[in-house]
Amino acid sequence: MRQNTDMKKLSLCFSAALLMAACGGSNASESTAQAATKPSKTVSELTPVQRGAKLYKRCKTCHTLEQDGRHKVGPNLWDIYGSKSGSKEGFNYSKAMIAADIIWDEKEMDAYLKRPSAYMPGNRMTFIGLKKQEDRDAIQAYLKEKTTP
Repeated sequence: MRQNTDMKKLSLCFSAALLMAACGGSNASESTAQAATKPSKTVSELTPVQRGAKLYKRCKTCHTLEQDGRHKVGPNLWDIYGSKSGSKEGFNYSKAMIAADIIWDEKEMDAYLKRPSAYMPGNRMTFIGLKKQEDRDAIQAYLKEKTTP
């Protein structure tokens, strides 16, 4: 029984060595050490726009930000601030979004980003929302920078 346990341990060590070799061998530990010495900004050290850029990665699957950008699952958000809800030409909005008659400003966008389904029942945005105020502020800072003419 003892010999069987020792063989399992040896096999596990051998497997781990093979995995390390496949991932770059001894250089992998060197690159890990180098990465540990590189200074990286923590979330609290980022500017609101930088933080918003990180958060926007969740949004880019469905939305574009460029002027004359195409619609995806969600509408293009160029020049969203000051525009009326459901008004981007060429996008098939939900009846709820069209009927909402909202002018997108910071206050409205904040409420929408907090929990879209609660803010506007019947809209099609499946995103659950951003609980933290600092996250909503950061995404708005980024949106303003990227979508304001």
